[in-house]
Amino acid sequence: MRFWVLAICLAGLISRPAFAAEVTFATVDADRSGLVSIEEVEAAGLDWTAEEFAAADADADEYLNQEEFEAAIAQ
Repeated sequence: MRFWVLAICLAGLISRPAFAAEVTFATVDADRSGLVSIEEVEAAGLDWTAEEFAAADADADEYLNQEEFEAAIAQ
């Protein structure tokens, strides 16, 4: 019985996506500039298109500030 419990637990760990860490503004803002670029979004493993990024960029400065980023993540 213990074997099956262990096997099921291990299967659950193995089947989790590789990118299981919580995505936050701080984790994506790799250069700590206070703004997130499309390159940082891609490097963080987020699957956003250029159009999705541009739609989130409310002030059209080609970067997301924390407010824009968090609004996009919430959607």
